Amino acid sequence: MIWLTWRQFRVQVITGAALLVLVLAAVLISWGEVSGLASSSGYAGCAGTACAAAAETFLDALQETASRLVYVGTIAALFLVPALVGVFWGAPTVARELESGTYRMIFSQSVSRGRWLLAKLGLGAAAVVAGVGLLSLLLTRWAHLIDQAAGNRITPLIFPGRGLVPVGYAAAGFVIGVTLGLVLRRTVVAMAVTLMVVAGLQVAAPLVVRPWLAQPISTAAALNVDDLDGIGMNVETGEMHLRVQSSINGAWVLQNTVLGADGKSFVGPADLTKCGPRAGFETCQEWLKSQNLQVRMTYVPGAKFWTVQWREFGLLVALTTLLSLLALWWIRRKLV
Repeated sequence: MIWLTWRQFRVQVITGAALLVLVLAAVLISWGEVSGLASSSGYAGCAGTACAAAAETFLDALQETASRLVYVGTIAALFLVPALVGVFWGAPTVARELESGTYRMIFSQSVSRGRWLLAKLGLGAAAVVAGVGLLSLLLTRWAHLIDQAAGNRITPLIFPGRGLVPVGYAAAGFVIGVTLGLVLRRTVVAMAVTLMVVAGLQVAAPLVVRPWLAQPISTAAALNVDDLDGIGMNVETGEMHLRVQSSINGAWVLQNTVLGADGKSFVGPADLTKCGPRAGFETCQEWLKSQNLQVRMTYVPGAKFWTVQWREFGLLVALTTLLSLLALWWIRRKLV
């Protein structure tokens, strides 16, 4: 069974291994450049208030290098891996056998249905976990200084490309593909549905699941007008929209709303004599101070990164296990 499974998977394994080697080579080549920029900008080894300026210098210098392209490219790659694994590896694994009818010959041999499926699931998942795990481990270590300087490691864009979570999504993507191929029994249909399901899972996670896992913190404080990041206004109606920059470094901000004295979202109306087109910004600031405004912020602190990683990884492992058990039950009870 192991040799037969390898023969069926060898094209995907070799292709995946070749792409992995290319990505790892790009990361290793750019490693020295990132470390050098961190040292020359003074960010590596900095302490106290000097780190903020050094981090900005480091990130600005990084923009003009090839390492920036590697950084963006690897994030995109880890976003795409679960869907690619599910569509081109997981879905055809069983669906191709069912569609062509070759499964009847296999089931007539001494190998049981369950053992046949377990071999495919086990070897395929092991290869996916090994490859994605190695890539994620190296990227997490390589991008450590960049993530630390940017303070965005826990945000939805970066989080799925660091730590354990990419491994969980890749394994889940593979098993989703196998399960859908087993149930739908048509390769192209299973590939299309797998793409939609895996993409939907990746979109739903930061919108619904991750905030629940992270248990965000909510705070309310008086508005400091110096923290205003912008003021939007309709000069005809006086309707206002205030944007406040977050003062919490490294946090994933879920909500940042300015509230009026009535406790509702503040939309004005503004006093156009003090905040209109002819009024100065300082005059508008003084008027805003008199409105008793508050800022309600809901956020996940950066310190919760590994806590959320383990929780989401555990959830993905549970999903993968349940789908594997469903596939084993289906092939024994439903497949004829």
